[in-house]
Amino acid sequence: MNPVALASTADYPPDSTILTKALDEAHQDLARLKLYLDKFFHLSVDCFGLVDREGILQQVSSGSLPIYGLRPEEMLGHHFHEFYNDPLSLEAMLQELRHKGVVEEWPIEAKGRDGRLIPISISIYRIQDDQNQILGSLALIREQGSRGELLHNLRQKELALYKLNQELEHTNMELAQANKLKSEFLANTSHELRTPLNSILGFLRLVLDGLHDDPAEEREFLQYAYDSAQHLLNLINDILDIAKIEAGKLELSLEEVNIAELFEEVRKLTHVQAEQKHLQLTFAPPEEDVAVRADPGKLKQVLLNLIANAIKFTSQGEIQVRVIPQIAKGHVLFEVQDSGIGIPLEKQDSLFQKFAQVDGSTTRTYGGTGLGLTICKNLIQLMGGQIWLQSQGTGKGTTVSFTLPLMLKKEPFFWRRKEDRERGLRIKGEGKGPLIMLVDDEPTIISMMERILHKHGYRTAYAVTADDGLDGARRLQPDVITIDMALPSRPEATLHSGLELMLTLQEDPATAQIPTIMITGHEIILDKLKAKGIELPVIMQKPFRANQFLEKIASRLLSRTLGEPHD
Repeated sequence: MNPVALASTADYPPDSTILTKALDEAHQDLARLKLYLDKFFHLSVDCFGLVDREGILQQVSSGSLPIYGLRPEEMLGHHFHEFYNDPLSLEAMLQELRHKGVVEEWPIEAKGRDGRLIPISISIYRIQDDQNQILGSLALIREQGSRGELLHNLRQKELALYKLNQELEHTNMELAQANKLKSEFLANTSHELRTPLNSILGFLRLVLDGLHDDPAEEREFLQYAYDSAQHLLNLINDILDIAKIEAGKLELSLEEVNIAELFEEVRKLTHVQAEQKHLQLTFAPPEEDVAVRADPGKLKQVLLNLIANAIKFTSQGEIQVRVIPQIAKGHVLFEVQDSGIGIPLEKQDSLFQKFAQVDGSTTRTYGGTGLGLTICKNLIQLMGGQIWLQSQGTGKGTTVSFTLPLMLKKEPFFWRRKEDRERGLRIKGEGKGPLIMLVDDEPTIISMMERILHKHGYRTAYAVTADDGLDGARRLQPDVITIDMALPSRPEATLHSGLELMLTLQEDPATAQIPTIMITGHEIILDKLKAKGIELPVIMQKPFRANQFLEKIASRLLSRTLGEPHD
């Protein structure tokens, strides 16, 4: 008998071409299934057995040794009846399987290698094809009593250790990559700093030694020295900025920023560089009067950095800077699009990491420290936005996009002061209804959600930053937490986005049981997370209606009552 077959060829007429072909295809499917099961059985810490429809063991996991005293290869090819002592109980179990298609924790005695009897429980699941034809069964066998519980606990610990080992291996790979990036950064930064410094010294020496033909050439040498000094200052500022961000010492002043006025200031500072490379640089401010809540100096710094990158990596064509208000989602979308060298698909996810560059070697064509995009990402997140980039690949240009909150109300929350943060965590609402904690940075959105919830008997509290949301969740133990994906950060913050808060809540034993809802208008960020295989939390897309909001809250409350997973 073919060891991977779960069906007998005797069931098919030998002269039936169609049925023979179907059987061959079934064998191929079963071979693929066997390959998958080989991996599954190898990793499992429990005892599993796979039998064909004739009762012959085709697969056995390594968990057989502690129970039966037999290795998997010693059991393969035998009828499963051979390993049990009570034929009447065995027949009753099979009757249950025929009737229901499943058997759960059936108590019975197994026969070990030395003839001893071992009390076990068996759970059996029937395997059928698309036409409901029985292919075989999968059995889970567990030893009963204190010894069985001890074995089960040991296996669970083994599995936990295996998972921890996998995580450590992944962390080691990340550390190795980080060390590689740091080494490249140190080599590149040394090169980047020396280049303008040597240029400054060289041109100034020419002037001091009188090695110029006329005042015009002297002025040209001084201009070269000035430009090099400016470049050197920018490099030093990048290094200082990233140091401040990592130390949590970077202070922001969030206020209303008029986009049209901002664009005009940025255009004046960038159009000359674009013209020198014969590039068309266009700005498209919003048609309506729109303002964002941001630090005006830091927002200008982000735009200047992104446009400078676009100019650096574009040799011909155009650069477009545009804004798309997304009022219903509560934010404004900024885009800097170029027709430059593009970015290989495999490099795109890493470019916002510190020190990362498409080409990290010191012989690369383009300069820079690899800190610019990291600084931009941190500044945008500190202001409550999200940033990402898209490129179809090498030679196909790049678009860097980011969002910032709309200025819906003239006065933002003064969430930097402790007394204001404490006021948000005071519970509002009458009665003893479920407590919903709202983590959002927009007063108008919070007020709207509070009114909806209070009207339907819920109580509320709110937090504005991810750190305050974590603190509130631990202290208040709410029944449900809603989290905006894009949240601002206060100085010395440990969490910088709603997604980081969500993951921390799930990992903290004090909050892991609290259901959460991620509220977002950043669909593209979700798509990127899905593409990486990251399991997404429960999502509610902006904009949403009151009944949708209430239905989602009720659903999450029910999941907690039923004890379902909350991620």
